[in-house]
Amino acid sequence: MGLTPLLIATLFCLLVCPGNFTHGCDVTLEEIIKTLNTLSGKKTTCMELMVADVFAVPKNTTEKEILCRATTVLRQTYQDHPVSRCLNKNGKLDILKLLRGLYRNLRSMVQLHNCPVSESKQRTLKDFLESLKSTMQKKYSQCGRSKF
Repeated sequence: MGLTPLLIATLFCLLVCPGNFTHGCDVTLEEIIKTLNTLSGKKTTCMELMVADVFAVPKNTTEKEILCRATTVLRQTYQDHPVSRCLNKNGKLDILKLLRGLYRNLRSMVQLHNCPVSESKQRTLKDFLESLKSTMQKKYSQCGRSKF
């Protein structure tokens, strides 16, 4: 008795799919880190504007909560926020596009929505992005290989 086409397709998926899920983690993280590296190289006074500091949290805060809050901050920065107004005014639409893409990638990775953010502690957008990059690089190194 031979293998049916449906069984062959199922077996093929079982062999291939787990590798793709692991690779997906790498691809998303790579894209986030590349975007953060690009943003680090952008020189504009808009990067000195203040955003909520989601990294100054109690030790019992999970990484997923921190990243969810970072996603909220990113969404705020490219919507109606002093950062987005500054970038629009100065014609830095490429930075807005990068922030929007960063938000989308991080949101797809975190898969939590509407995380509250306290505005009581703030830091510059530049420092926020550097902290996010450091967190993502650490997370990437836990995926198995680090080239950043």
